[in-house]
Formats: sequence, C-alpha cells, structure tokens
Amino acid sequence: MMRDLQRILAEVKALAVEAGQFIAGQRESFDASKVELKQSHDYVSYVDKRCEEMVVSCLREILPEAGFITEEKTVEQVDEQTAYFWVVDPLDGTTNFIHDLAPYCVAIALRSKTEILLGVVYEVTRRELYSAAKGMGAFLNGRPIHVSGQTNLDQALVMIGYPYNADGWRTFCLNLTGRLYGHCASIRSNGSAEAELCYVASGKIDVYVESFIQPWDVAAGACILLEAGGCVSDHAGTDHEWESGRQVVATNGLLHREVLDEIRQAEQAN
Repeated sequence: MMRDLQRILAEVKALAVEAGQFIAGQRESFDASKVELKQSHDYVSYVDKRCEEMVVSCLREILPEAGFITEEKTVEQVDEQTAYFWVVDPLDGTTNFIHDLAPYCVAIALRSKTEILLGVVYEVTRRELYSAAKGMGAFLNGRPIHVSGQTNLDQALVMIGYPYNADGWRTFCLNLTGRLYGHCASIRSNGSAEAELCYVASGKIDVYVESFIQPWDVAAGACILLEAGGCVSDHAGTDHEWESGRQVVATNGLLHREVLDEIRQAEQAN
C-alpha cells in the first residue's frame, strides 16, 4: 500500500477537483426548495448525495478492496473485516453552500484500521487543493505548506466551530469564546471543519476548536495538518476523541498546551 500511495494520491486529487467542479456548477442553478433537514439546523441537499455517488464510484476504481465511511451513506459502510477504507464528505459546509457563502469543500481520506494514510480537501470557492500522504508532507495547489510559527496566543487567529447540538454545547462554546475574546488576535467561525483544519495547516490561522462533528468532517484535514507540522487532539490532549469528531483541537503545535488549558477552564466553568 505505501508504495502505491503517490499514485493513489494523484488520482484522488484529480477526483476531488472534478467533484468540486460539479459542485460549483450545481451552485449556479441550485434549487433551495429541495434541501432536507437531517436534524435541527443540519442540512443535506441533493448536491451532497449526487456528489457522494460520483466520488464513491470513482474511488471504487482507484482501490477496489477499500470500504467506505461516508456522510450521506449512499454506499454500504465498513465492517470490522475491512483493512482499508475511504472516509468521504462530499460537501463539507452544506449550510454555506445553500446560502452561497464560502467556504465549502470536497474531503476524501484513506485510512487503515490504525492510521490515516492520505487526505485531500478541495475548497471549491477558492479553488484550493490541499493534499497530504503519510510521511510525504502537505501541499496546497502543489506547493509545500507548513503551520504558522505563532507562539503568542494573544496574537493568534482562532476559529471556533459551534455544534448543531446547541443544548449540549452552548455553555462550553460561550465560555471558551468569552475566555479568548479580547485575548487573541480575533475569533472566527467559517462553517467547514475540513477547511478550518487546512487553514491551520497552511498557516492562515493558528487554532481551531470544534466538538460534536463526525469522522468525515476531520479525517482528510487532520492528515494534512499533521503532515504540515501541526497538532490535533481531543480536549484532554490525547487522540481518544478527535478521530471521531467528538472533540477536535487543532493548532500549530506551539500553542497547543495553552489552548488546552483554556479549554479545561472553559469546561470547569460549566
């Protein structure tokens, strides 16, 4: 598998761009009346489903033996016997897409049972192709990228995601925002977890925190961030929760311990 990673990565990059072009074309004639509600304030469109079907079909040709974990579940999901599987979010940032607001992405990761092997994120509105494979570095449109060298949280640009499960996370999010507001360069929230992870990877931002999302929201972007020299963990500073998306703390590594301390205090204030 490791010998084939470069070939697989090249094919996945081309597929992500193709899928992104499909999404961009659909946005021009998008019919908002066909949007469905999965849960409170969590939407899915016919574009998500059609894009996933296209991506899954092509990934089957790239690596026939691999299984799938996908957001829209248009394909049978992996079982315990699957050695390799794709983790696919065909349209990360659906709410942004519906409202014609950047960013929104195609995200594809390949992983084994124990590790993520490659990640590709195509941010449609900026035509930015982020990619990485294990041990091969991280890239944006073919150019190497690296996390920022920011060591001062007071000067750091922070992104916080606000979960759909407001009842479960409102207090924590407000506490963390309150702790950081006025004590960092600024706070943003852009509505696409994969994009935010890639922005940390490329040094555009320094910190990203979100909870109560899903594996397909983080797998590709986390691979890219780690290859760019960054750090990803859960709130406790371990990898126990982040791969599930339950708790994601992503930084340039230099700020990680300080951010975890802010999170701990925000949790204790609940």
